[in-house]
Amino acid sequence: MKVLFTGGGTMGPVTPLLAVYEAWKKRDSSLEVLWVGTPHGPEKAVIEDQNIPFFSLPVARFPRYISWEWVLAPFRFVAALYKATQFFRFQHIDLVASAGGYTAVPVILAAKVFGVKIWVHQQDVDVLLTNRLTAPLADCLTAAWSHHKTTLGKNVQIIGNPVRMSVLEGSCERAYERFHLNKEKQTVLVVGGGSGAVWLNTMIDQIASRLIARANVIHVTGKGKSGASLCHKDYYVREFLIEDMKDAYALADVVVSRAGLGTISELSALAKAAIIIPLPDSIQESNARMIESACLVLDQKQVTPDLLFTSIIDLLNDSYRRQDFGQKMQNLFPTRIADEVVEMLIGLDE
Repeated sequence: MKVLFTGGGTMGPVTPLLAVYEAWKKRDSSLEVLWVGTPHGPEKAVIEDQNIPFFSLPVARFPRYISWEWVLAPFRFVAALYKATQFFRFQHIDLVASAGGYTAVPVILAAKVFGVKIWVHQQDVDVLLTNRLTAPLADCLTAAWSHHKTTLGKNVQIIGNPVRMSVLEGSCERAYERFHLNKEKQTVLVVGGGSGAVWLNTMIDQIASRLIARANVIHVTGKGKSGASLCHKDYYVREFLIEDMKDAYALADVVVSRAGLGTISELSALAKAAIIIPLPDSIQESNARMIESACLVLDQKQVTPDLLFTSIIDLLNDSYRRQDFGQKMQNLFPTRIADEVVEMLIGLDE
């Protein structure tokens, strides 16, 4: 069987697909896969690290403000659609899998023309334009949250959000060895997001010297955002952690993150206590509202370095609250479902 996964621009639409790929490849080593993403997104390095052939399409974006993108976007979309048709014209693809993202629409339109089976998954609380356009074309439509029955219709199957099983295999001992951190300290993991969170990275940079007096810090900044000013043995900074991410999670007592559903799902699978700061004026705000009983949600517009520092230290000091957050996070929705999704998708080909 040959599967085309499509998604990129951010890591959001990538992580659930990677979970399904990982489970499927474990079940069937002969599975053939290719990935269609964006030219400059963070997904390329992650996908190529999995030895998956990676191809890119031009990105057609329509900004919320007036810009030249509005003039160029239609031409880029036509170019992307033409390039997408070539995958199906010259290769026998059995299934297209998408969880949204900039490349989904041209790939799924081309797949429909060529009669290829389509799976579309909705993970974020709000359904954006990409999945509103592609959901009616799907042979299999799944979603994470129960209210998606209302927004996506009666044919959607509510399943939760798949997480890679490898994320669950982290080791604290391996993390101490790999990151050279202090075993006498608790650990804070900061996840800047697949494309980087400049504001969050700047905030952490401002409080890092105070924070490392109390805890180890593992800071995953995102692509092109690794310019931390502090150099200290208890402060480990990288743009990305791929294989090592599972060990960073295992060691973390508190995770500070944006409100992308990929990260939230991993926190849920691992029952981690978290401080969530959604990107303002984005779908992340709805994600954060949905989970506000399971973590500490902070409004970026009100956060100061002192408030963030105090929030982290208070949570580190309160083991009962961390445990309560972790249990509630774990109960958000099913996450260990990749094998069930694979069964569902294999059934489409029968």
